[in-house]
Amino acid sequence: MKFHKLITILFALTCTFYCAASVTFHFSAGSIDSGELKSKMENNISELLTEINRAGSQGTTLNLSSISMEQEAKVRLTALWDEAAHFVCDRGTNISRCLNDYQGYQVRAIPITMKPIDSSYNQSINRELTISLNKNGVITGVRPAWELQEDVSKIMQDANGVADTRKRREILKWVEDFRCYYNERNLKALNQIYSDDALIITGSVVMQKKMHGDIGLRFEQKVNYTVQSKEQYITKLSRIFKNNSRINVEFDHISVVMHPAKPNIYGVTLHQKWQTSSYSDEGWLFLLWDFNDPDRPQIHIRTWQPDQVVAKDGVFTLDDFKLP
Repeated sequence: MKFHKLITILFALTCTFYCAASVTFHFSAGSIDSGELKSKMENNISELLTEINRAGSQGTTLNLSSISMEQEAKVRLTALWDEAAHFVCDRGTNISRCLNDYQGYQVRAIPITMKPIDSSYNQSINRELTISLNKNGVITGVRPAWELQEDVSKIMQDANGVADTRKRREILKWVEDFRCYYNERNLKALNQIYSDDALIITGSVVMQKKMHGDIGLRFEQKVNYTVQSKEQYITKLSRIFKNNSRINVEFDHISVVMHPAKPNIYGVTLHQKWQTSSYSDEGWLFLLWDFNDPDRPQIHIRTWQPDQVVAKDGVFTLDDFKLP
């Protein structure tokens, strides 16, 4: 009798834990046609969120072996999980719209609670998760969404028509991925996102000593700009990733501008906070994105300027570069 009671208690505890960790996902009505693909994607997302809840609640590694995800997506999510923070899904049942993008489908606004690994995490605890899937319903990307929703709303409000709206949503997805590439130390993805002829332009403040009459030395600021090739930049990043135990990149204050004569070229401006175990800075990024190949967008130009340089020179824009 005691044995049977013990089995009953263990079974109840197991069921309780499973129910607490289990998460279901459904697309909102009318956002995608019913059918086999819809059911497949809903099941894939449900299984992923359930595993995230299990690992996040237990503080363990993710087991993604049985989930229908591209291998690269598994590697990237595992790296994000191990490098930045764990998280759990706040709701047992999640309902979200199915958004069409160039590669397939996208789901946004799944609420999560971050569970930082250590004190280096300094972003919001309450976040939202974005999940991308290909046209076969296989998960291709998982990432915390952009934190400042007012920035997102402004980007979408500025859209000019349906095509521009889709591109802007695509840009937002790629920018979210782009930030994660640094946090994940994903050199392969960074190498792919920059075009072969990409230019990396960096501004810095130089303090020069100047004589001023009989009162001795005074200091004068000037701005220096250096230009690197993609190969030089990736080599430098490789050393940074190798020599730092902690890397955290944050973006805020995003703006997106479409080129007036080239509808597949966009200028994206971001404020960046860069922090490693040995160095930190804040400044402004300008990224010139090329969406002529929607399956493989490329960055042709990346500029970075410290806050004090922007105060002096202003931020780079599309107008500063002539395109062929």
